[in-house]
Amino acid sequence: MIEIFTAKTVEEAQEQAVSAFGAPASQIRFEILEQPRRGLFGKLKGEARVKAEYEPMMQQTPVREAPAAPTAPVPQQPAAPAEEPAVQPDAVPVAETVPETPEAAPAEEAVPAELTEEQAAKAEHARSYVASILRSMGLSDASTMTVTESGVTLTFDGDGSGTIIGRRGETLDALQYLASMVSNKGDKDYFRITIDSCGYREKRRKTLIELAKKISKSVLRTGRSTTLEPMNPYERRIIHSAVSEIEGVTSHSTGEEPYRKVIISSTNPRKGGERRSRNDRDRRRKNPEGPRKLDLATSFEKDYKRPKPEDELNAGLYGKIEF
Repeated sequence: MIEIFTAKTVEEAQEQAVSAFGAPASQIRFEILEQPRRGLFGKLKGEARVKAEYEPMMQQTPVREAPAAPTAPVPQQPAAPAEEPAVQPDAVPVAETVPETPEAAPAEEAVPAELTEEQAAKAEHARSYVASILRSMGLSDASTMTVTESGVTLTFDGDGSGTIIGRRGETLDALQYLASMVSNKGDKDYFRITIDSCGYREKRRKTLIELAKKISKSVLRTGRSTTLEPMNPYERRIIHSAVSEIEGVTSHSTGEEPYRKVIISSTNPRKGGERRSRNDRDRRRKNPEGPRKLDLATSFEKDYKRPKPEDELNAGLYGKIEF
């Protein structure tokens, strides 16, 4: 099992290897590929890269004892008591080796075996590119790589995980887009690279599934379609997949990127539009002529438009002036 670990110092990279392999440092072979450089005022620049090689022990001593156990009962076949102690020592080492073999060997050896040299180079290129961006932002660039069915997932965990994720994963999506463009530049065979931090992708997937179920129940109850907020193609696929498992509702996308939305609608929409409430019908029965017009005239306008008395109207233009 060979992996490359990166950290700010060589010691931190070796500690990552010890925790990843679950073995003491004395059983791991370390090779320092790159050391951090000291810049102005003695500050460390760059990162330390350590190549760790570990071969899990398969407990060869119990395996060697296995052929010795059956040789003991061979000359003592007629004796029944001699067979019982021969079976018990065989069962003990088998019980010890069985849990260790599937836990250690397949989980660790499957990671490098599934990647070709070209794919491993692309994953390392993407990891180095994202790490350089995080270092320029003053964030931790410690990362782990996980091989999936569709590609590779690079997980960056550190103190600034909130900054890496951003609002609803927008920063994380931007880093993933840039890393994919850089690693797959000029190649016809696209290699999928996913950027994650603190398990955000899985948490977001569960949140979207619950949202799709909640909106679907509301659509089934009211019979009216609901439009969700704009989402990226990955999140829209999660919504469509969750809605497809619910009877009575369907979903489709509308709009153009990056404002493309998902609309969840009922397969049996309500006819006749919105239902009027009972209060609206009661108001129409009480006042069939319609609502009364409000008199918004001010008191000054009312006094100004009030008709004058007849004596004032019949008076001359110029009245008598008394001194």
